[in-house]
Amino acid sequence: MTDFVENSFSLNNHISISNKIKNIPYFFIYFNSINSYKNLNKNYKILPESKSNVIQREIKYKIVTHINNNCNTFYFNQNNFLKSLYHLCFSLNILHNNNISFMLHDNPFVYSQNNLPLLMDFSYSFNLSSINFNNIKMFFSPSLLNNKYIPLDVFIITYLINNSIKTFNDDCAEAIIELYSSCREKLKKERLLTIIKYFINYEPKQIIKYLFQFKLSWSYYSFCYYFICNHSDLLSRNTLLVPFYIYINSDFKERNNHLINDIHNQLFDIK
Repeated sequence: MTDFVENSFSLNNHISISNKIKNIPYFFIYFNSINSYKNLNKNYKILPESKSNVIQREIKYKIVTHINNNCNTFYFNQNNFLKSLYHLCFSLNILHNNNISFMLHDNPFVYSQNNLPLLMDFSYSFNLSSINFNNIKMFFSPSLLNNKYIPLDVFIITYLINNSIKTFNDDCAEAIIELYSSCREKLKKERLLTIIKYFINYEPKQIIKYLFQFKLSWSYYSFCYYFICNHSDLLSRNTLLVPFYIYINSDFKERNNHLINDIHNQLFDIK
């Protein structure tokens, strides 16, 4: 699968994470990462691969080729649902073991050769080992706020970084929850407000440092909310809707770390 894409930070983030993923044994079973790319200037001329600032400034487009040539969106049904969920949870766990947090988006899965879903497009995911307070604003850009599958933690960090806030107060808490809940009708607004009232009178840097403790729960939150929004009927049919709802409405430190075990038990019908 080959794409012609305008050069951007999110695309280069996708490439950087893909390069990291390619060092994972048997990564192609779980991920459809970028395999190779070519840099082009504004006249569509191919540029040499170089870290030179002069060359980097010339790059306007990239031609990217993915590992898997199948670009068909994966479709879930009752026959493949539990097996697919388990496979995806395992994929997220592999990313966590490599310090990567995946943010879901619309149509994030394609078919593997084994008819299982592959995770794809790491544009707005996080290579956590690369993030620090000097470069954090690049990773948490305002465009992230438009992704309805990001967790509240990521939304708060993005909001604080991109707004001039000296101290978190009631007005700030209400503004964040109003924005966050406006396109997320599956969430309990009052519950969210209660959760973030904890941050009243703290400085943004203190809040961000605290929220980064839960960075390995971000993927699972995104995963849960995606399936609640798009496949609640299949979750309900497999008695997973309630645990998924509990996860997205939990406090940061209360998020269930045994989500994959719940799916495992359903998959193998363990009572």
